[in-house]
Amino acid sequence: MISFSFVPKEGEKNIFFESFKRLKKVGISGIETIVGDHLPLEEYEDYPIEGVHLLYYPTWLEFWRGEKEKVREDFYNDEGILTYYRSFDKNILIETFKNQFEQAKKLNVKYMVFHVSHVRPKDIFTMEFDYNSEEVLKECLVILNEVFKGDGPLLLFENLPWPGLTLKNYEETKMFLDGVDYKNKGLLLDLSHIICTEKTVDSFQSADKFILNSLDGLKELKNEIYGIHVNGIKFEKYLERNFSKNISEWEQGDRRDKFMIEWEHMKNVDPHLVYMGDLKKIVEALPSLKHITFELNFKSLNHLEEVVAEQMSYLK
Repeated sequence: MISFSFVPKEGEKNIFFESFKRLKKVGISGIETIVGDHLPLEEYEDYPIEGVHLLYYPTWLEFWRGEKEKVREDFYNDEGILTYYRSFDKNILIETFKNQFEQAKKLNVKYMVFHVSHVRPKDIFTMEFDYNSEEVLKECLVILNEVFKGDGPLLLFENLPWPGLTLKNYEETKMFLDGVDYKNKGLLLDLSHIICTEKTVDSFQSADKFILNSLDGLKELKNEIYGIHVNGIKFEKYLERNFSKNISEWEQGDRRDKFMIEWEHMKNVDPHLVYMGDLKKIVEALPSLKHITFELNFKSLNHLEEVVAEQMSYLK
């Protein structure tokens, strides 16, 4: 199954399906989407949804642990906290993901994607963390095992470049996957996430090599990778820049200012470009792969058709 990431918007259904007719001809079977409150759930039923990407809180560990001073540092004031989490009670995370799980089942999707990661806003600039992957993974297991119970779609855990599931450490990955009680589970490899903070990766050729070596390092867990997000980055040594000005502006801004600074930075770290490496070789290295998703940045539906077709050319 080959899909692409797409979030439906009100009033564009007819335009979408005109594009989708053409995309089907090049081998696309559906979309991976995020279900939000901008559309009624029943409207999603009209779309060819293969999978849903569950909502993601990039920053949640301190909130979950009740570390109120750190939460205030990150979200400026009570209004900022409520805007982000919708509650001061940590169990809002459980409630939100349970609701998402039920929506995924109602839509009869084939798979769900869950980000297993945590990063405080300022740390995306400094790359200095006062928490580690093991902490993030263990706390995340508590949430997952409370939310995902019984039968349901395949639950895929996606790697990110921050502490959590990076797919670069066999022991941590095995500990985490073994600790998930939900039976219908697996891993999802995101290409840009596994390379975007690796300063030694400076081309698609070296990205191919790094990704394939990382897969070998996962040993038998490579067979648990059922999904892949295909996307690429710029190789401009962006993370080697001095971000002191960005950090200063971030510290002085209100919550909206901070968000815009964070968003602009992340677009540079992980721009979701076409992956121009040996995609076919990477796919062939994943014996259990079921779901290929082109997770690409696009400006319009016409542009979407162009980037999907371009990405497809690296797969065939």
